[in-house]
Amino acid sequence: MTELKNAIWQKLKEVNYPGYNRDIVSFGLVQRVAACDGVATVDLDVGPLEPEARREIEEAVRAALQDVPGLEKLKIGTAPAVEVRPRLLRQTPDRPSRPPGVKRVLAVGSGKGGVGKSTVTVNLAVALAQQGLAVGLMDADAYGPNIPRMMGVGRLPKPTQGKITPALAYGVRLVSIGFMVTQDTPLAWRGPMTDKMVRQFLHDVVWGELDVLLVDLPPSTGDIPIALTKYSRVDGAILVVTPQTVALDDARKAIGMFRRLQVPILGVVENMSYFVCDQCGTRHDLFGQGGGQQLADHADIPLLGEVPLEPSVREGGDRGRPAVLQAGSAAGDAFRTLAERLARRLQLAP
Repeated sequence: MTELKNAIWQKLKEVNYPGYNRDIVSFGLVQRVAACDGVATVDLDVGPLEPEARREIEEAVRAALQDVPGLEKLKIGTAPAVEVRPRLLRQTPDRPSRPPGVKRVLAVGSGKGGVGKSTVTVNLAVALAQQGLAVGLMDADAYGPNIPRMMGVGRLPKPTQGKITPALAYGVRLVSIGFMVTQDTPLAWRGPMTDKMVRQFLHDVVWGELDVLLVDLPPSTGDIPIALTKYSRVDGAILVVTPQTVALDDARKAIGMFRRLQVPILGVVENMSYFVCDQCGTRHDLFGQGGGQQLADHADIPLLGEVPLEPSVREGGDRGRPAVLQAGSAAGDAFRTLAERLARRLQLAP
């Protein structure tokens, strides 16, 4: 029966935890697999989960194992749980610490690509630096590292005593994998490599004394956000959305992820909220209206700001000069207001 047992274990590694790109075995949900005479028992640590999540996992397990050769009958049991969350999400007595000298760590995410997370992160970082704060920016998007171009920096300084020295632009210290590969090089990385990148950017960079470190997350609710909370205390998350329903659907998944990771959600930023015609002054809601407020109300979190769609934001990102630096930019004004609200909320002071 060893072959049957091994086959079951392998199949269980193909069952993802709901909402994550990580399987239930690596999450620690599978406590025991036993097999004898074609009858198998799989004990799952799902007791503390919501009924819907338990049902979803059990159905996925049955579907994955239904064609395993030699398996005639399957029993799924609930193992006694020592912890109330999957292994990678547990809060241990040794709670992760922030990087040395960093007072606050803030994650910027959405669950969806193309909503402007990097644009918001870059402009927010520069706006906070304009207030006299010591700001760091960690580009955690291994697959689309756009921060170097958006901040107008091409390379990192020489290492300091074997550690990475962050680049400096507009008063912001920044690190990105984009400094270490050519623009045409795709990073076809799996979880262990992104895990290593996050750990290195947090603890092998000479950040110095920072009031706040902003972390630009990639799309999805997978390995990189989990690694961030694994290697650092995260003081809060900002959700970036556009008004359209598709963006809100993914943002709800991101809310669920941050709450499972026990990261406080500071609020919602609605990017590309509206467009004002420079000829007639008419406001146009190109992507819908009120989506950010709808999400904030649904999740019982504040709407931190609405950033209009304007050419200066795109131009600033392409030229490496964020919109918040440009006089007369309505988007820049919105980013400055957002930075002021966050600074007050987190009691940040230069």
